[in-house]
Amino acid sequence: MFLRRTAGLVLAVVMAASVVGLPMTQATALPTATEVTADRAVLETALAKYDAAQAESSAIDAQVAAASGELDRLVLQEQQCQARLQAHVSAMYRSTGADTLSLLLGASDLQELAARLDLLDRIARQANDNLTALKAAQAEATSSAEELLTLQSEQAEALSVLEQEVAVARQQLAASEAALREYEAQMAAKAKAAKAAADAATKVNQGLVGTGEWGTAVASHYSWNFTGRGASGEAIGPYSMMVAHKTLPFGTLIEFEYNGKRAVAKVADRGPYTAGREFDLGPGVARVLGFTGVHEVRYRIVSQ
Repeated sequence: MFLRRTAGLVLAVVMAASVVGLPMTQATALPTATEVTADRAVLETALAKYDAAQAESSAIDAQVAAASGELDRLVLQEQQCQARLQAHVSAMYRSTGADTLSLLLGASDLQELAARLDLLDRIARQANDNLTALKAAQAEATSSAEELLTLQSEQAEALSVLEQEVAVARQQLAASEAALREYEAQMAAKAKAAKAAADAATKVNQGLVGTGEWGTAVASHYSWNFTGRGASGEAIGPYSMMVAHKTLPFGTLIEFEYNGKRAVAKVADRGPYTAGREFDLGPGVARVLGFTGVHEVRYRIVSQ
């Protein structure tokens, strides 16, 4: 029966629905486009399975319609058989028993009597066979209807499961996309802030790019006996001709003038970080200039 063959389709749909495993975890703190792509692939897979299940469901619907048509045919056939049986019974028993006896006794000889008895027997057996076939058809129609109920129930359940999987996949993709948008917005804000800081540093350094022009600035100094290592990685000792600045590139050469004395220094460290001070003179520079404390100096950028 076709119902037993199509039952396999519903089983396949149910198994397909159980295969789709969708994560329910929240979006990670640092989402990536790759994760969003993976979630989108999960959704597309669920949609493909759902579309396939709907296609199989449509095929099953067609078979159900055909089965319903066959059931209608069986019911009509049952009604026709019942009508024929009723007509036959009415014709047989409309006459009295004497009439039937007269039919038998009216035979001219034993051979005709046997023929009449055989005819009546065949009529009775045919009626019995029709009734048996009718009952079998009726039982088959009932069984088919019950199997249709089971098949359609499993079909509806399978589609419902896949609909839930698709809904979960859509929700997961929407969450990961929203998290990625938020993360990208944060990264854009940080990049904008970094650019603003770089622009500010560039503005501070404007006019300090090896023009040879003298300017003035407030400077402090390292201890004359200081030893250590600058932010550039260069070792600093009591005679190091270096200077610290917050933004000028390492290796920039600057000439300083203080109380009529001059000294050339190389940027090798960052600082000073006290407000109002622009340079921190290294131990060797402070020695050459005879510099102590915090004072205004003249300077010019020699090269960068």
